[in-house]
Amino acid sequence: MNRGHTGQSGSVPTGSHKLGSVPLPRLSLIALVFAIVAGTSPASQGLAPHPRLLFDRAELSAIQARSTSAKLAPVRERLFARANALLTASPLLVSTSGRGQADPPGTLKGLDAARRLQGRVATLALAFLLNGDRRYRDTAVAQLDFAITSWPIWVDTAHAPPFDLMAGEMCLTFGLAYDWLYASLTDAERMRLREGVERRALRPYLEATSGAKPMWWYSADHNWNTVTNGGATVLALALQGDSPLSDQVLRLSVPGMVPYWNNFGADGGWEEGTGYWTYGHRYAFMAADALRRAGWVEGDRYLAREGARQTGMFPLVFNPGTKLSASFSDSSGRAADPIFYFMNREYRNPDYAWFQDRVALRSVTSEGWPDEALALVWRDVDESWLPESRAAFRPLIPASTAFPSIGWAMLASEQPDPPLFLAFKSGSTGANHSHLDLNHVTVGMGDNMVLIDLGSRSYPADYFSSARAGYYEISTAGHNAVLVGGKGQVFNKDGALRGPFEGAGYTAYTGVADGSYEVSTPRARRTVVFVDRRYYVLLDEVVPASAAPIELRFHSYGTIAPRPQRGGWTVTQADSAMDVVPADLSLLTGTIDSPSGWTRAVNLLRLASPQAVRGLTLATAIIPRTRGVATYPQVSQEDRGTELRVRVDGDQIVFRQTADGYVISSVTKGQSLLP
Repeated sequence: MNRGHTGQSGSVPTGSHKLGSVPLPRLSLIALVFAIVAGTSPASQGLAPHPRLLFDRAELSAIQARSTSAKLAPVRERLFARANALLTASPLLVSTSGRGQADPPGTLKGLDAARRLQGRVATLALAFLLNGDRRYRDTAVAQLDFAITSWPIWVDTAHAPPFDLMAGEMCLTFGLAYDWLYASLTDAERMRLREGVERRALRPYLEATSGAKPMWWYSADHNWNTVTNGGATVLALALQGDSPLSDQVLRLSVPGMVPYWNNFGADGGWEEGTGYWTYGHRYAFMAADALRRAGWVEGDRYLAREGARQTGMFPLVFNPGTKLSASFSDSSGRAADPIFYFMNREYRNPDYAWFQDRVALRSVTSEGWPDEALALVWRDVDESWLPESRAAFRPLIPASTAFPSIGWAMLASEQPDPPLFLAFKSGSTGANHSHLDLNHVTVGMGDNMVLIDLGSRSYPADYFSSARAGYYEISTAGHNAVLVGGKGQVFNKDGALRGPFEGAGYTAYTGVADGSYEVSTPRARRTVVFVDRRYYVLLDEVVPASAAPIELRFHSYGTIAPRPQRGGWTVTQADSAMDVVPADLSLLTGTIDSPSGWTRAVNLLRLASPQAVRGLTLATAIIPRTRGVATYPQVSQEDRGTELRVRVDGDQIVFRQTADGYVISSVTKGQSLLP
C-alpha cells in the first residue's frame, strides 16, 4: 500500500489505485471511463417522476404513514421541532479564511457551512413532504438560493479548486432538494436552482475529472472518493432530463467510485476507522441506492458486495457499549448515522437498527447531518425481523473477532456492552488517515477507556504535509506501542495480523510490524493473548538490526501509580482500574511521565531498557482490578530454550519458539487471586 495520508482536509496522496484486482495509475482511469459506462447508462428519456432518488411516490406515502407509528412518532416530532427552529435561523455565512486561520465573527468554514446547509434543507424538505406546510418549502428554497448567490466559495479554503468535499456535499444537498421539492417548485425556481448548480457544481466537477489528469480524489479509495463522486452522482441523477450536463457527469462519476468499493474486504472492515466509515459510507450507499433506482446496474453491484453487506458490523465491534469508541486513526469517534437504518432494511440485519436506536439524541437546535429526516426515510417498522419485534433481542456480535482485510482485532469478554475489551491494531501505516501505530493496543472496562488512543486534534494547516509524522498523536511515541532506538515507525509500511490462535482457555492474535521502523528492525512482533476472558498477556518480541534501546509505552487519562507489592503499575480511570505488570522487571525500567506533545494532560507509563540491547522478549500482563481489593497477582517469565513460560499468579501461558518467532502453545489454569 502507498496511499498517502489525506482525508476531509487532506493533501494530495501518492501512488496507484485499484480497479478490480489490477493496479492502475490514476491517469489510465479516464481512458477506462467510457468503456466501463458504454451500454450501461440508462437513457434520460422515460425517467421516473420525482421523487426518485431515495424513495418514489408510493414509498413517500409509506414514509408518511409509518412516521406516525409508535416507534417513529417521537422522531417525527423532533423533525418538526428542528424544522420550526430553522424557520427563523440566521443565514449561513461562509468565511474565506484559510485552514488554521481565524474566521470573521458569525462566519463558518466552507465545509462546516455545507454540512449545516445539508441538515437544514433536508429537514425542511421532508417536513414539507410530511405535512404540506409551505413555510418549510419556502425556507428551504431561500437557503438554497442564498448559497448560490451569496456564498463566496463552494470549495473549502483548505482544498484545491475547482471541486472538493464541500462541493460534493453541496451536490448531495441540492440533489435531494431538487428531487424532493420538484413538484412544488415553479419553473423559475427550477431554472434558478438548476443553472446555479450547473455553474457552481457540475461544471467544476467536469473540469476536475475530464482532463488529461483528473484531480487526485477521483480515483481515491477512501472517503474523498464517495463524497465527491457520490455527491456529484446524486445531483446528476436528480437533474437528469433537465440538465444536459447530467449524463456527462454520470459517465465519469459512476466508474469513479469503483476504487472505493474495491477497498472493501469481504469482512467489511474499513481502514479509515469508524468516524470516516460514517462519512464515506453515507455518500457511498446513498449514491448506490440512487443509481439502482435509476436503472444503473452499478448500484446493484455495489450494494451486493459481501464487504458492503458485512461492513455495518465493523462499527458495532469497535464502538462497544453506548459511549466509547475503540477505533483507531484520525477520526476515531463513534459511528452514529441513519445509514444503519438503510443497511438494516437492505440486508435484513436487525443488529444495525438496534445499534442506531441506542444513539443519544442531539439538541434540536444543533446543526449538521439530517438525522431525523433520514431516519424517517429508512427506518422500517412492523416487520417481524426487527429488534422491537423480538423478545429480549440481543445483536449477534462476536466477543472476539478480527477484520483481516485491515489488520484490526477486538478481544472482548462478551458482546454487546463488554465489561472488558482490548482493541489491537496491525494493518498498514499507508492507509488513509493512518497513524504510525502498528501493534498498538487500547483497553477498556465498561464505559471507561483505561489505556487510550489519542485520536486527532482539529486539523492544523500542515497536518497532512510532511510535518504529519511530527504530531504526537500521529507518532508511534503517542501510542501504546513500542519504540526502537528512541524512534518510531514510518509511513507506507504494511503490518500483518495473524490469528486467531485458539485453544483451551485462550484466544490470541499476533501483530507483525517487521521492517516498519525508522531504525532497522527486522523483527517487531506483539502477540496478544486473552486468557480465559479475564485478563491479557502481551508478548513483545523485538530484534533490531543492531543494539538499540527498546521502550514500551502506555497512555491513560487516568492515574498511573506503582503497585505496592510485586512490581508493576496500576492504572485507574474513574471507577475502573487495571494492573500493568511486566514479567521480568530486570529487563526494563518504569517511569511515569506527562508528555507535552498532546493537546490535553495525559499520563504515560514508559517501560524502557536501561541501555541498548540486541533484542527484547518480554511478556506484560494487563489485569483488570477490583478496586478496594488489595491483591497483587505475581507475574513472571522463564526462558526454557524452545519455550517461554509466563506465569500470572497460578496460571501458566506457554509460548513455543519457532524459526518465525514465538507462537502461543497452551494455557493452563491454576489457583489464582484473579477474579
